Amino acid sequence: MKNILNKLNKTQGVRGSMVVNRDGIIVASDFAVDVDEGAIGAVSSSILGALEAALKRVGLGRFQRFVIGGSENRIALIDAGPSLLLVLLANDVNLGMVSVELKEAADAIRQKATL
Repeated sequence: MKNILNKLNKTQGVRGSMVVNRDGIIVASDFAVDVDEGAIGAVSSSILGALEAALKRVGLGRFQRFVIGGSENRIALIDAGPSLLLVLLANDVNLGMVSVELKEAADAIRQKATL
């Protein structure tokens, strides 16, 4: 998992990433900036629960990806099978440019988790 995160973190605009299980427990992490990893993992579980409930309520299908922006950074939360990929992004990142890398990393995590 660390190798997948390390490769993803070399993408311009990516400030760090982590894999968490659906309960918010950290599986692996690699951040270039100082963050409270435990808090981010716990919040990701809360966000996921709210997203899944909202998607079900409005009939939009299964959760795939969610991006939220703050005044300093963005966070992308991506379905990676039994786990979630959480990526800290610079606010000025071009999401179109990093989308391929996010998908590839999530697919690699999903594949590794099912082995």
